[in-house]
Amino acid sequence: MVIDIEHGKLIVTAHEVVIKLPAMKLSMQVQSDSLQMIADANVLVADAGDVRWSLPLSAQHIALISDITGIQPQ
Repeated sequence: MVIDIEHGKLIVTAHEVVIKLPAMKLSMQVQSDSLQMIADANVLVADAGDVRWSLPLSAQHIALISDITGIQPQ
């Protein structure tokens, strides 16, 4: 599923999330196994060993990603 966000798009499947931010010429990808969602702060967190990033999103976007990936926000 493609989800429009303020600065780009999220491409979400059951197995991965890809974030495309064209204004910054940036693309980030994370496998669902390395994904975490923090509900209180509405933040998507990727922690894949040496690579870690986070992206603030709306509560609605967090809920959509949770529905698609099956990962429950903490």
